[in-house]
Amino acid sequence: MSRARLSDLSKVTEAAFQKEYQKLHPVLQEEARVMQQLARLDSQLAQVRSESTQSDGYRVTGTDVLWHRWESATRRQLNTELARLRSRKLEAMDGLRRAFGRKQAVETLIKQARDKAKQRRD
Repeated sequence: MSRARLSDLSKVTEAAFQKEYQKLHPVLQEEARVMQQLARLDSQLAQVRSESTQSDGYRVTGTDVLWHRWESATRRQLNTELARLRSRKLEAMDGLRRAFGRKQAVETLIKQARDKAKQRRD
């Protein structure tokens, strides 16, 4: 294969790799956002647990039941969204792996062509 064709192939595989990475990047950002929301919810739960022992009015008014119901529903929704995002992430990672493998293969071909050309010169 000619050097020009290998160069063109290298550019194409690099572009394909970048395209696959661009598909993955927003999914990773969304996953981080949901993980941050879950961490915030865990923090709020710990705070409520520590403060609920100090306040009797919290239990008497039934606020504790309402808050825990909201917390449970919110956690369920966030975990569902996280599972969906992780599924999308796995699909995007598969595409990225394939693109990376192709890119590596072309780089290997280029290196072999250089080595072969160097041997012919020597």
